[in-house]
Amino acid sequence: MSLRIGAALKSGGYRFVSRSGALLTVGYLVLYAVYQTGFNVVMNAFYARVGLPPAIPTPVAVPASVAAVVVAASLLALAWLSLVAIRTFVADERDAIPRGFWTDGVAWALPNLVVGGLLTSLLVTVGLVFLLVPGLFLLVGLAFVAMYVAVEGDDFVTAMRRSWGLARGNRLSILGLFVVVTALGGAVGVVFGLVSVVTALAGLEALTPLLTAVIVAPVTMYNVAAVSAAFDQLRGAGRPEL
Repeated sequence: MSLRIGAALKSGGYRFVSRSGALLTVGYLVLYAVYQTGFNVVMNAFYARVGLPPAIPTPVAVPASVAAVVVAASLLALAWLSLVAIRTFVADERDAIPRGFWTDGVAWALPNLVVGGLLTSLLVTVGLVFLLVPGLFLLVGLAFVAMYVAVEGDDFVTAMRRSWGLARGNRLSILGLFVVVTALGGAVGVVFGLVSVVTALAGLEALTPLLTAVIVAPVTMYNVAAVSAAFDQLRGAGRPEL
């Protein structure tokens, strides 16, 4: 059975606009705004140390060391929320997020999710930089690593192997799914760029972290929902795995 891109996008949309999807998006938005604010404080401190003016005005004044702790904590919280989001979207839980999704196997899944995500990003980036086609091949082949870690409790190595097997025979369709989702994100990014110009002209640059989060959160959550729907579709088809 081939991946039906339209069905995955539609199903992902239903999961995203549900009550559970809204809760996850709001949570991601808040955490990302905190992360972006702390990151800006750290970067401004770095610029000051090397004799450059601050890059972006920030709405808070805290020491760079405190901001660095906030950045680390918010990144960990974002990874945890992403884990919960994957479980919720794959299970198609639209009305509520089961309590177990927040706690079951988190101590195992979270580090594997982080390491697997970093390793996948590194491999894809290297592939795209040196040779475009191998990079895209890796991108679609490893598209479901996070799903296997979050839902099946696999370690990141096993998850990479199983994702590769699940994607076999559907790599072009998965790539098409990514192209559509990326295009939607790009369109939203254009709107964000226009809003950023307006806020800069109005002297409201300090709102940039919040505006960034308003864009990043829904785009990220819809992306997760659409890929989760594709994973659910292919896994339900009983496709063989390596």
